Amino acid sequence: MKNNIKALTLGMATLPILVMLTLLVVGYALMGLRIEPLLLLSAVFTALLALWQGYSWDEIMHSIVQKLAKAMPVILILVCVGGLIGSWMFSGTIPYMVYWGLKLISPQYILIAAFFITSLVSVCTGTSWGSAGTVGVALMGVAHGLDISLAAAAGAVVSGAYFGDKFSPLSDSTNFAAIVADTTLYAHIQHLLWTTLPSFLLAAGVFFTAGLSTMGEQVATPEKVVTILTSLEGLYHFSPLLLLPRFAISIF
Repeated sequence: MKNNIKALTLGMATLPILVMLTLLVVGYALMGLRIEPLLLLSAVFTALLALWQGYSWDEIMHSIVQKLAKAMPVILILVCVGGLIGSWMFSGTIPYMVYWGLKLISPQYILIAAFFITSLVSVCTGTSWGSAGTVGVALMGVAHGLDISLAAAAGAVVSGAYFGDKFSPLSDSTNFAAIVADTTLYAHIQHLLWTTLPSFLLAAGVFFTAGLSTMGEQVATPEKVVTILTSLEGLYHFSPLLLLPRFAISIF
C-alpha cells in the first residue's frame, strides 16, 4: 500500500491551508457563519485529499490520534485556566493582588511592571493563558483603577505572558514545538533566544518610555484610588493567605 502513495508536492501541501483560509474569510468574516462547521468542512477536505494521495482511512485516523495525544496538554490547560480564573476571583486572590497593586505600583511604571511580572510568572508556570488570566487580570484591574489605557496595559500583559511562555521548560507549546521539530527541549529554547530576546528588550523599552511619557498625565485622582480600595476591603476579607494559590502554582 505504501507504494501507491503519491509524492506530495508543495502545492498539494498548501492546498488545505488555502481552503481553510477561504472558508474562514468567506463563511465567517463575510457571511457570518459559525466557525466550527467551517473548520469541520476544512478537515473533511483534508481527509479526502489524503485519501486521494493514497493513504488509507486507518492511516489517517492513526495520524489524527497521534497528533491529538501530543496536543492534549494544551487542551487540558485551556480547560483548567477557566476554572482557575473563576476560583481566584471568587476566593479573593485576584482582588487581593489588585488591592496591593493600587497601593504599591506607581502609575508611571504600571506598563513595564505588567510586562516584567507576567513574564516572570509565565516562565515559572509555563502557561501564557494562566499568567494572563490570573496575575494579568489583577494588573488590568490596577490599570483600570489608575485610569491607565487598558489597551496599553493589555498589550504589556500579553507580551510578557507570551515571552515567558516561550522560555519556560514547563510550557506545553514549547515542548510541543520541540517534539514536532524532533529536537531537544533546551536546544529549542536556546535557538529561540535569537528572535525572542531582541523582541523582549525592544518591547521593554517601548513600555518603559510610554509609561513615563504619556501614562502619568492620565492617572486617577487619589480620591478615586481610595474609593476603590475601600470598596475592595468591604467586599473581601483580605489576608496574605490569599496568595498561597499563586505560590502553589509556581512551585508545583
